[in-house]
Amino acid sequence: MLNQVTPIKFKNEIQQRLSSSIPLFLAAYTDYIKLELKPYLQPFERELARRELRAIINPDDHFFENNGYFLVSTDISEEIIRGHLTYWQRVGRSYLQPTVQELLEFTQNGITSTLEKRELHNARRLRYGPHDLHEYRGKFFPQLVRSLINISGVPENARILDPMCGSGTTPCEALALGRSAIGADLNPLSFLISNVKSAIVLENPSSFFEIVSTNLNNFQFKEIDPEKVWSYDDLRYLQLWFDATAINDLASILSEINDVQRVLYQDFFKVCLSNIIRSVSWQKDTDLRVRKEIKPYKPGTAISKFCDEVIGQLDRIYPYLCMLPNHTPQPDLLIRNGNAVTISDLFPEFIGKIDLLVTSPPYATALPYLDTDRLSLIVLGLLSRTNHKDTERKMVGTREVSERQRQEMWSYYLTRKNELPMRVTKLIDQVAEHNHNSMVGFRRRNLPALLGKYFLDMLDAMRSAHSLMRPGAFGYYVVGNNSSIVAGKKIEIPTNDFLFEIGVTAGWQKIELIPMELLASRDIFKENRGSSETILCFRA
Repeated sequence: MLNQVTPIKFKNEIQQRLSSSIPLFLAAYTDYIKLELKPYLQPFERELARRELRAIINPDDHFFENNGYFLVSTDISEEIIRGHLTYWQRVGRSYLQPTVQELLEFTQNGITSTLEKRELHNARRLRYGPHDLHEYRGKFFPQLVRSLINISGVPENARILDPMCGSGTTPCEALALGRSAIGADLNPLSFLISNVKSAIVLENPSSFFEIVSTNLNNFQFKEIDPEKVWSYDDLRYLQLWFDATAINDLASILSEINDVQRVLYQDFFKVCLSNIIRSVSWQKDTDLRVRKEIKPYKPGTAISKFCDEVIGQLDRIYPYLCMLPNHTPQPDLLIRNGNAVTISDLFPEFIGKIDLLVTSPPYATALPYLDTDRLSLIVLGLLSRTNHKDTERKMVGTREVSERQRQEMWSYYLTRKNELPMRVTKLIDQVAEHNHNSMVGFRRRNLPALLGKYFLDMLDAMRSAHSLMRPGAFGYYVVGNNSSIVAGKKIEIPTNDFLFEIGVTAGWQKIELIPMELLASRDIFKENRGSSETILCFRA
């Protein structure tokens, strides 16, 4: 098991190690705060870095660049600036100290590595702390969320909404900055992950270390009859995708998890289990869909992998929690399992009370959402096999539909198409003209109906979210484009431009589009993503 270092000692040691004297050529600017940008930023991140600095200092404060450093004359304290900035690595007047964000990212490789490393990291880090809790497809970038919260200028008592919160990056970052977080997702696994990932931010680091360690040490992994864990139908399905011994091991793990006292820690262990399920199944590791590849299973493998996963998560999350500042009073967290299309019905108590929206909607027909997570959903008892198709059909951006559902979706689109901007319906109708014939495969035949559903769902979701916002509140939608083949030619689906227009129809006021290069991803879903994304900026 890991050795624990006290939080204060841990934080102080790393903070002192990463501090630095200011360069001599800056010594004359005694009253200026000096700021050092991270060296590996992309152009759009440099732009966001300037915007967040401008949002944090006073409107009349002056800042300028000098030989790669930025200097600002302000009465805003160094502590406030260091505690908020995202794309800056060190800040100070007489000497440079690491920003809180730099300290959080520095913990990515775990307790021992953090204590041994003597220099600032020189590459982008996206998987630090709870942001590495699950190999969730299409993760939002935490730095982007944090910078948008800063740029919006919302106060510490603000409520921040993500109506499609996925793995919980937005609520996690909101809480880390002392703002209250509200989120929702229709996928039960997303709901579980986002709740755990966000709630951990509010935990005391020593308590987190002790509770996880004690429970793991007490697990005995006793044998248990799988028929006592899963329903008949779900167990029959699992037997198609797991060796019988693997099923026994998974049942044993779940039995131990269910005896954990606090719900948060039960759920934490469930998320850790979910993250190893694919690797002990017969599902192909690198395949988005559920395709079988039967391979031998060694008894105890799932238990061993689960224990390693828990220890690995503890190793990364504990030092992250040590670096987080304490917020008094503690911000609120509320995440519900439900559909973004009717988000105002899910949170009626917050109509007109949300201060900021930051979300990353799914791509149009980009991923087989529940299909990808099917084994975890069944193993963890989050969604029975018989309810998968109905839930999948309701999800924004789904691509899994039957022929009957396709016809229903197309009729629905024809009934409501006049609500969409003409550019959107023109593309959908163009695709339908070529794809609605018997000579194309079912996926291409489905595309027009799925696009119609996607853009109508987004219209409803953006309208419903708008009703929750305070007048003048900002809304940021980070979206990506994709493409398809129609009549042998590749056509682009400009989701960013379409949703920018749809947002106006939904009641939002356009502010601007900020193009951003797509950051490198190491997850197995990276091939399914487009080459660029855009930040759609609105005001309510």
